[in-house]
Amino acid sequence: MNYHLYNTKTILLKEQNFRGWGRKRSGRFASYCQKKFGGTITLLEDGFIRSLGLGVNGSPSFSLVEDDIGIYYDATTPSKLENILNEYDFKSDEALEALAKEAMTYMREYHISKYNDAPNISDDYFKDESKERVLIVAQTNGDSSLEYGLGDKFSTKEMIADAFRENPNASVYLKIHPDVLSGKKASDISSDEIPKACKIIDENINPISLLKHFKKVYTKTSGMGMEALILGLDVLCYGMPFYAGWGLTIDKQVCKRRTRTLTLEELFVGAYILYTKYYNPYAKKESDIMDTMRTINRYRTLKGEHQGALYFFGFLPWKRKNIKLFFPLERDKIFFCDTLEEAKKKGLNGDVKIYIWGKKAFDEVETYAKEKEIIIHRVEDGFVRSVSLGSDLSKAYSLVVDTRGIYFDATQESDLEHILNTYDFDEKFIVRSQKLQNYLVEKKISKYNASQDKKITLKRLKEGQSVVLVVGQVEDDASIVYGARGMTNLQLLKEARENAPDAYIIYKPHPDVLAGNRVGNITQEIALNYCDEIIVDASLDSVLELVDEVHIMTSLVGFEALIRGKKVTTYGLPFYAGWGLTTDKRKCERRVRERSLDELVAGTFFIYSKYIDPKTDQIGEIEVLLEEIEKQKYYYNNRLAYRVSIKIKNFLLRKKEAVKRALNFTG
Repeated sequence: MNYHLYNTKTILLKEQNFRGWGRKRSGRFASYCQKKFGGTITLLEDGFIRSLGLGVNGSPSFSLVEDDIGIYYDATTPSKLENILNEYDFKSDEALEALAKEAMTYMREYHISKYNDAPNISDDYFKDESKERVLIVAQTNGDSSLEYGLGDKFSTKEMIADAFRENPNASVYLKIHPDVLSGKKASDISSDEIPKACKIIDENINPISLLKHFKKVYTKTSGMGMEALILGLDVLCYGMPFYAGWGLTIDKQVCKRRTRTLTLEELFVGAYILYTKYYNPYAKKESDIMDTMRTINRYRTLKGEHQGALYFFGFLPWKRKNIKLFFPLERDKIFFCDTLEEAKKKGLNGDVKIYIWGKKAFDEVETYAKEKEIIIHRVEDGFVRSVSLGSDLSKAYSLVVDTRGIYFDATQESDLEHILNTYDFDEKFIVRSQKLQNYLVEKKISKYNASQDKKITLKRLKEGQSVVLVVGQVEDDASIVYGARGMTNLQLLKEARENAPDAYIIYKPHPDVLAGNRVGNITQEIALNYCDEIIVDASLDSVLELVDEVHIMTSLVGFEALIRGKKVTTYGLPFYAGWGLTTDKRKCERRVRERSLDELVAGTFFIYSKYIDPKTDQIGEIEVLLEEIEKQKYYYNNRLAYRVSIKIKNFLLRKKEAVKRALNFTG
């Protein structure tokens, strides 16, 4: 059978399986096709823990339900969820009950709701309120859950009247739906229908944090009713939402199909665990309820740390567009400035956040921040940066933001040092860290990924002789100034020879120095007095495969060598020194814990660093970045193949469009 894509949410498949979105237009069309042509139908909807922000604003979804019987909010007919709740043997699955309890505890503690970008209610919101409080939840006009959940049999005005009559000694509040507050939809009650005695909550507030201040909730079919149950509140349902009819709510209507009395844990297992599928849009992989909530909480925290007016100093013009990707705020919240005076003209005051690139000095800005008690955030490229050098103006895919110092400044504590001194990594972190290390080694990924892999033969190497790699750096780099007391590449080479007199020493200059972009060159004649060979045009992995040890000042190569199982001697104080993993010529008294390599990697890559997905320019996880780096690395090193592939891709796209036009039909 021919098939045609009618829109993004309805597809007629060759096997005559029809898929549509709930009871919306696409879902109704899918139902029509299934009745007309036979086959099967699956209706889709967002899950109950959907996203960080609102779906109407394009926030990526973490959850989905697929229902081949009906859809959960349609009480006029059975649904897959209703059948699960009627039939599943919950008593035989203690693990699911334990998971439900864990998940609900996490929801209550971290305020996880369907949408999760609203702030918590302020501590003094109800400071003048001594009465008990009841809440009426308004919904959006024309919402499908009202029509199909029998919510249209009662009006919100009737709910308000009942709430006043049934709770004469309580304060009655009305909560406006977030889609109404965002201006995307209309409410199911007009302002002139609301009694003056009813207090309106029209701020965008996290639902869980709000519900904690109430005793009773009145709703038609809102998901806040389920969240109220999770918090132990009394819930009165005027419609027939999925959580009504199971003995947990006070119901104004009856659904004779719902024949069981359930516990809260059983209801939660059925709806949130058995019925719902989870996907992590930041990690781009299948997920589960706990990973979903933890990820939402993590990214919400990251977003919250960088809200408000942000002022950036020391960011070169070519970096500015890319930097904005790591701070996904409204454009008028981010200001790039060269001086304190310029920043003040743009509105700088005491209630802002200040960001400075690396260790660049802005004395006036730093003095102002100290006077106003503003924390300075230091910003630098991350540890898997790009394909090609930063000095070539290539786009950075990772970033670190530090509120204490910066990771390469050994003269003071950094956020990374604090993490490694204090954080307790659980088993999930360790397993993830091990997988990451294996991927980095297998795919030969480092910070820049621009050099060619090649076979290297050490012609003068004696049998049994150890091989030591000495890594050159940019001598005026801040990591040398603040982490190695201004040591030079020549000093490093001399000390390495003194400490390894019988070794075969390879010297690898820094790629930026080789490119002529930065300071630190040693002439070949001088370098060969202290090393046996100089390698300039091979990838890091090509060299590391040959060596037993690596000697560095502060270079990230030392960290990458640890991941590849090499011994590392440090002459400065890089962030990975002082934890018991390296031989250190200098000590740092602040670093008091011994760390495993797995913990060092987890702290550095998972907690300290931020990433963007190169394909979407959205905030993401390192695993997604690495997959794209691997592809870009291949094309970067095979430029001819890349150009040909682009031509082929464009040809196929034109061909596809031509075929679609030829096959297009109106149905």
